[in-house]
Amino acid sequence: MISLIFATFIIAVLCGMGLGSGGLFVVYLTVFAGYEQLAAQGLNLYFFIFSTAAALIIHLKKQQLPIKRLLFVCGAGSVGCICGAMLAQGLDKGVLRVIFAILLIASGSISLLQGKKAPTENR
Repeated sequence: MISLIFATFIIAVLCGMGLGSGGLFVVYLTVFAGYEQLAAQGLNLYFFIFSTAAALIIHLKKQQLPIKRLLFVCGAGSVGCICGAMLAQGLDKGVLRVIFAILLIASGSISLLQGKKAPTENR
């Protein structure tokens, strides 16, 4: 249990520094902690919810988010999560692993090829 807490903390720090997403957490849980893919993805959702909530609070305090757009995105994301969860339960575990691996590789490749863009200022 201590190693899981420590790994979660380290991955959270890496994600906060912009290294990656909660996908790192899923990889840790499936490869090193022995969790099944669906259980790891479920835990990853909790990880993502808390890290996103922290970022959301900071952005709302700085008034950097348009509320109408935020509500739309949250609604659409919720519908997507429910549909994705139902789809994932109907898929074979092996197929789910391959799809997840492809998405991680594609996401990492796109990030790598785009490089670091200069931050834009909100005016």
